[in-house]
Amino acid sequence: MSTAVKERKEELIHELNNLGVSLTSDGRKLTEVSLYTLEWTFITELNKVTKAYGDKS
Repeated sequence: MSTAVKERKEELIHELNNLGVSLTSDGRKLTEVSLYTLEWTFITELNKVTKAYGDKS
């Protein structure tokens, strides 16, 4: 695995943990999935947060 991929995965895991996410939607640990799955999970969680924030306005 390249250094850039490893760094991006670590960054996404950190950001997801900050959002309170420790598992993917199918129950896998964040450390066990591909970069693609982490990116998709992060986008999904950001959409949830954005929608929740927008509903409060």
